[in-house]
Amino acid sequence: MMRIKNVNGISYDSNAYLIDAKRKTLVDAGMSAGRVLQGLGGGLDLIILTHCHFDHVGAVPDIVKATGAAVAMHEEDAAILHRDMAAAMFNARRPEFGVDVLLRDGEVIDLGDIKLRVIHTPGHTPGSICLYEPETKVLFTGDTVFEGGSFGRTDIGGDPEAMLRSLEALTKLDVSALYPGHGGAVTRRAKESLLASYENAKYMLL
Repeated sequence: MMRIKNVNGISYDSNAYLIDAKRKTLVDAGMSAGRVLQGLGGGLDLIILTHCHFDHVGAVPDIVKATGAAVAMHEEDAAILHRDMAAAMFNARRPEFGVDVLLRDGEVIDLGDIKLRVIHTPGHTPGSICLYEPETKVLFTGDTVFEGGSFGRTDIGGDPEAMLRSLEALTKLDVSALYPGHGGAVTRRAKESLLASYENAKYMLL
């Protein structure tokens, strides 16, 4: 059983999911390092970023400084990290940090006792990703899919057509739970929620 703990996720801040694996891993970092570091309760090996927006990456420099964790991000978002337009929405400066691991679609991230498959899901940003754990069928969705049949906005450097293609691809997965970048996790009828997000996107974006 995969142990997942949300150590962030207040107000407009993003969720930050701590995966208790042999390689202790954080999925997204949020904006506030203080809350995240308090929630870690120890060291950290890896930070996987679902995309480059400030509300998901703002705390990275301080977390890396405190833990020495490596940072992984899809190569397309790593290339535009320096010009994240979303930082201005939070009246904040872009955080400065390096990306140690450039991710690609289909790549498997080995956490020792857990393996996460990278699914490239452009739409919210060019390099947005989801992370799928095939044993438990858990899907970390970043800002691609949310609870209640919602999906990511495409007006800040996004692409509506790419979002639709990404959502359609995700509906092919067998999922038991969704862990989105904002809001609550979907642990019941996750596949129905995912299908609803796709249907709503078809109605709103076509």
